[in-house]
Amino acid sequence: MYELFKLWVKGKYITESTLYPLELSALHRGLITRHFTFYKLLSEGDKRRFEHRVKKFIDNHEFVGRDGVKVTEKMRILISSTAIMLTFGMSRYLLSEFDTIIIYPKNYFSQVTKQRHKGETNPKYRTIVFSWDDFMEGIKVENDNLNLGIHELTHALHFTFKRRKSVTAINFMKRFKQLLHILKDRKLQRKIVASGYLRAYGFRNEYEFLAVLVEHFFETPEEFNEKLPEVYKMVRLMLNLDTLKMTARAPHSAMSPK
Repeated sequence: MYELFKLWVKGKYITESTLYPLELSALHRGLITRHFTFYKLLSEGDKRRFEHRVKKFIDNHEFVGRDGVKVTEKMRILISSTAIMLTFGMSRYLLSEFDTIIIYPKNYFSQVTKQRHKGETNPKYRTIVFSWDDFMEGIKVENDNLNLGIHELTHALHFTFKRRKSVTAINFMKRFKQLLHILKDRKLQRKIVASGYLRAYGFRNEYEFLAVLVEHFFETPEEFNEKLPEVYKMVRLMLNLDTLKMTARAPHSAMSPK
């Protein structure tokens, strides 16, 4: 089967062609449908593209369990779907600087930082690490702006695009630099702080700030755009995706917490 997908890039549609697009089983499709409102809001053609990309992501990463964790298909599907949701507006959508995804049952002690973590992203060792309990807590409620999967995978995306020279990577980093530039405006800084919208953890450094922004971008886009439209616009351009438009098309019940 040869299928053409439409992808909006830099102000115009391009055709993304796929020879023999990969398909998921009905069981796996059901898992995505149950946990991702984002997926449910896609057209049928975009759902097929999403599924193809999820399968490619799984095929390109090794999933490793630690402390007694036996990696399941559910783990692979939900982690990969989070990554593909994040990169869905991009033509380059795989996290090519990372090979391994490690899954612990709950928060764990890191031998690298010598601290307990819920998750971490380590470009030196090309690994992304999750506490499964905390990962699931993140996707359980879709509008609380706390999503471990989105947070750590945004770090991985950021590190990947810092090292890559594709058009997708260049556009991402260009927009991120523009975002950092507009954030030098003292008036905007005061507006961000006064809004109380972003949690304090995001102000630790630029990496955490971006990860927190992306969590908000996917979980509460209406409030994000209402309170910080200048910042929402830059995240939209970075990811080549408009979650606000998606949620505007959704019935109210579709966006309620699960």
